Amino acid sequence: MGRKCVWILAACLAAAALATPAAAAPRQVGTLSFTSTVPGTVTGSVLDVHFQNPDNPSLKPYAASRMVIHMPTGARMDTTVPPQCHATDAEIYALGFDACPEETRIGQGLAESDNGNGTTSKTTLRHFNNQDEVVGVGQNNDIPVIRTIDRTRIEGDTTTSNFPLFPGVPPPEPYTPVKDLDITIEPYGTNERPYARTPPTCPANGSWKFKIDFTYRDGVTETLVSRSPCVR
Repeated sequence: MGRKCVWILAACLAAAALATPAAAAPRQVGTLSFTSTVPGTVTGSVLDVHFQNPDNPSLKPYAASRMVIHMPTGARMDTTVPPQCHATDAEIYALGFDACPEETRIGQGLAESDNGNGTTSKTTLRHFNNQDEVVGVGQNNDIPVIRTIDRTRIEGDTTTSNFPLFPGVPPPEPYTPVKDLDITIEPYGTNERPYARTPPTCPANGSWKFKIDFTYRDGVTETLVSRSPCVR
C-alpha cells in the first residue's frame, strides 16, 4: 500500500471514530454495602442510589419500576428473628408508620423525587420486618397523608422491590421518578442468630459483590454492581 493510501485510510478511521457516538451514561449510580466487614457475622446494609438522565444529568431521570438485589453468595436473611409487622395495606394507608409496632422496625431511609419543574419532594421511609418480606412505608414530608407501601419480597439471596407509580410532567416520561434513594437496614440479632448475616468467607479480592437490576417503566433494564469490603 502506498504512503498516500495509508494516510487516506488513517484519515477515514479518525473520521469514523469522531462520528461514533459516545456510550450513554448509566441511568443509575450508587453503592450497596454491608455494615460489617467480618465474614459470618450479624450485619446491616446501606444503599445509596442516584438516578440520572443518561443524555443530560440536569434533566429529569427516567422512572424506575423495580429493583432486584442479588446478594453476595452465602449471605442470609432470617425474618423469624425480629418481631413481625402484620398490618394490612389498608391499615398502613390509614395509620402510616403507626400501623407497625416500633419493635418491628429494622431500618429507615429517604427518597427524593424529581417533579420535573425544577422542584423536588422528599419522602421519609421506614422499614419493618414481616415473614419473608420487608414492609417499606413512605410518608411525604410536605403532605404526610400521601403514603406509599412496598412489600419487598425475600427469596433466598434475592430481594425484589417495586417503586410506587406517580403521574408526572414529561419529558422524558409522564411519571414522577425517584431521583435519590437512601436506605439503611440496621444490624439486628446476634452472630449466633442474626436477622442478616454476611457470607461465611471473604473472597481473595477482599470484597463481596452485590448485583442490582433496575427495570424502568419504558422497559429498559440496567445492572449496577457494587462491592462491599471484607477482611480475610
